[in-house]
Formats: sequence, C-alpha cells, structure tokens
Amino acid sequence: MSYTYGTNSVAYVLAAAMLLVVVVTQLAASGRISRNGFIGIRIPPTMTSDAAWTAGHKAARLPSWIGFALVAITAGVAQFIPEANAILIAILLLFLAWSVVAAWRGARSAIS
Repeated sequence: MSYTYGTNSVAYVLAAAMLLVVVVTQLAASGRISRNGFIGIRIPPTMTSDAAWTAGHKAARLPSWIGFALVAITAGVAQFIPEANAILIAILLLFLAWSVVAAWRGARSAIS
C-alpha cells in the first residue's frame, strides 16, 4: 500500500471540527449564541442561566484555542506521518475534555 503525502483527509476533518468548536465557543462567550438545546457546551451548569452559559463559554475559550492550535499543527504533521492521526485524536479529545471542565467550573462560579 502506498501513501500519497498531503492527502490525509482525517486530519483535515479533525482540524475543521476543532475550529468549529473554537468558533462556537467564541460566539457563545460573546453572547451571539444564547443558551439553547442545540449548539454550544450544553452541560448542566451552563444550562442553569444565561450568565452561567456565558461564563462557562468564556472559561472554555483558552482550552479550545490551545487545542485547535495543537490539532492544526499535528494535522500538518499527519500529512507526512500518517501514524500521527492517533496523536491527533488524543489531542482533540484531551482539549475537548479540558474545555468542558473549564466550562463547568466557569459556569459554577457564575451560579454561586
């Protein structure tokens, strides 16, 4: 089996997915996406109030941006080293988890 460099579409899709997370997080943090049941970090603390929704998304901005940067860099590397896809998925999951934890804490601080 041969591999053509620069055609690792999995890496592109994962980078695009993380970029979407960043965009949604930014829009929700700025108040352009209000509390809803379809898009955003919809965990019990963020769904408690509009203030908790905004605070949670503000807290998740940094982890989501760092995650996107690392996913984008790793996606570039994965174009030449296909085995990097496993690392790419691990980074994506780690930073999504960090974003959710940050949102949870941010929303809880707005509630209390």
